Amino acid sequence: MTTSKEYEMAIELIKKIMPEIDQLAKTEDKALAKKIVSTVRDPITAAAYHVRVGSGPKKEELLKVLNVLVSQMRDLSDISLLKAYSKDLLSLMEEQKDG
Repeated sequence: MTTSKEYEMAIELIKKIMPEIDQLAKTEDKALAKKIVSTVRDPITAAAYHVRVGSGPKKEELLKVLNVLVSQMRDLSDISLLKAYSKDLLSLMEEQKDG
């Protein structure tokens, strides 16, 4: 499958915030989670848009994870779900690297 420019942009955006996503996946502190979310919300939202309009490997899986993250970052009602999907994003990015 060919990878579009938009999809590549999304992957690069996510790569730039991987340390924060990793930290978010591991945090137990809601205040720290809020602080991390304020840092990564815009890049995650932009990445979700670029994945949606682009094409690339595992597009649907990546889009599903990003959409849940965007939704959870909006209201921060379920930190455990936010952490779980952050871990899923980390796994998908590893697969992108390996693929």
